[in-house]
Amino acid sequence: MKQVSKRTVIITAAAAVLLCAIIAGVIFMFFGRNLGNKPEPIGEITQFESLTLHISGMRGSEEYEIIADGGTAQIAHYQIRYGGEGENRELLQSAECDTQEVIDILNECKAGKWNGFHGAHPKGVLDGTMFNLTASVNGGKKLKASGSQNFPKNYGTFTQWLHDKLA
Repeated sequence: MKQVSKRTVIITAAAAVLLCAIIAGVIFMFFGRNLGNKPEPIGEITQFESLTLHISGMRGSEEYEIIADGGTAQIAHYQIRYGGEGENRELLQSAECDTQEVIDILNECKAGKWNGFHGAHPKGVLDGTMFNLTASVNGGKKLKASGSQNFPKNYGTFTQWLHDKLA
């Protein structure tokens, strides 16, 4: 049997490691953008802590904020004003409801599936509304969604619920 030199073994091992690194790099380059970057849908919402919905368009910006405090939730609607001192939130309306009612509307709208939604601005649309939603649900899980004139399914049902609660 032919003996292999120590140098040949080291060179072969180094080449194998280098080849594995190249293969891993190629896999990451083609598939890495989708591995672990898109948050998993949350599914059913069983607990609700807070939610902020920022909406902006040509006429200005506004924010809706819902904060749970035990069995009740405070809903606030702010107009965002920009001035010499930066951004100021001016309270327009507020209301109170049961925290369970917030959980129910989020589940009715299947908002847990919105996690990771990013609605790119449609081609040919010159104007529109942008939104950014962040929420803390189910013991601190983060729900995030955003878009520009492109919204997740049932988003309109949720914003109509907000308007109705504040009316």
